[in-house]
Amino acid sequence: MNEAADSTPQARWLRGRRALIGYAVLGAVVFVTFLVANFPYSDTVTTMLAPYQLKLVCDDQRLSPPIGAELRGVRLISTAGGDDEAVLDSPAVTLAPTLASLFLGRPGLHVRADLYGGMVKATIGQRAGVTNLSFTLDALDLADGRPLRRFGAVIDGRLSGIGSAIIAGPNIPDNSGRLTLDGRDLSLAIADGFPAVHLGTLTGLVQLAAGALRLDGLETHGADLDLKVNGTIQLGATLDDSTIDLTFSLAPTQSGRDHFGFFLRMLPHPPGPNAPYTLQGDLLAPSLS
Repeated sequence: MNEAADSTPQARWLRGRRALIGYAVLGAVVFVTFLVANFPYSDTVTTMLAPYQLKLVCDDQRLSPPIGAELRGVRLISTAGGDDEAVLDSPAVTLAPTLASLFLGRPGLHVRADLYGGMVKATIGQRAGVTNLSFTLDALDLADGRPLRRFGAVIDGRLSGIGSAIIAGPNIPDNSGRLTLDGRDLSLAIADGFPAVHLGTLTGLVQLAAGALRLDGLETHGADLDLKVNGTIQLGATLDDSTIDLTFSLAPTQSGRDHFGFFLRMLPHPPGPNAPYTLQGDLLAPSLS
């Protein structure tokens, strides 16, 4: 009885339809896999970075299921000075094309990178010569990055954040962005050999517009002092051409007075939340008042 039912035209039609759907799904999977496997990751990254005098190089590339590629030994290189200086390096970066990149031909990538003991995730898209970037930072170890070494300072702790940027060209005034910061266990030493100030937690907003970095409501709360900072850093072609105009207030704890009383007494006036300081002038040699 069942064999007879299975041999009816309707049963055969249903079996054929299911087989057709199965083949279509399999074909779609094979098609997408082929697209991903043959996606020009290197060419896409090179195209997106070239206007900013940057390039990406890696030691090895392999597929990263279910979609994308994993790059090992990655270095972000600046080509501006002609000496191929590494700006950033990461042990592993995973790249995956955006849907617009796969099907509409618009350059776009999802990026996940191991960086300074933490993780960076970003989505990068490019249209009409403008790059749109959204990103998150997760627990980057600032001691690994040494971001303030150029200024003679040593900073430690973990930094997280979420931000976005619109990049129209290699010149800073053409670009804009914002970054909401969340730091933990931060400490700062003005120079090697000096005791570190324990800043603790960090919150605040950093914005880039018209060639200037604006610090809004930047606050730290730690074992040695509480710090509040607002103001602007006007970025020039080089750090030597950049200027700073910040207002900040200090509220030292008893631990801070015990450890840094000598330095606090050297300030223009006693620290306190109602008596702010100003830091103005050349970025590398500002005046304090």
